[in-house]
Amino acid sequence: MKRIVVTNNKRVKAQYADKAEVIYLDNATGLDVLEAGKRVASEGGRLLLDPTRFKGYYKSLVFFKEAHKNAPEEKSVAVIDECIEDAKKNGSDKEPILAGIFQKKDLEIVKKILA
Repeated sequence: MKRIVVTNNKRVKAQYADKAEVIYLDNATGLDVLEAGKRVASEGGRLLLDPTRFKGYYKSLVFFKEAHKNAPEEKSVAVIDECIEDAKKNGSDKEPILAGIFQKKDLEIVKKILA
């Protein structure tokens, strides 16, 4: 089973580059991460966290993907679709002033999942 992380957080990229497949989106918003995550879920990736609980500019989505599975993971796609709609209504596309704090918070979430 392959671990995949889709993120716009350089701290997550640095921490997990050698431990998982990291899809790093440089200068991307949380909405961009959700849209990239939807592509992973559409190719069979199973989302391991509820992105509705964590809002903000920095976002990391963690997936497990079985090598032989290529059919969409419907539940993951549905959750991400809900988050995309919410982000389009309420999301911010500006990097926060306290970026380091928000990057660390996002990294801690990923650490809990991939520990």
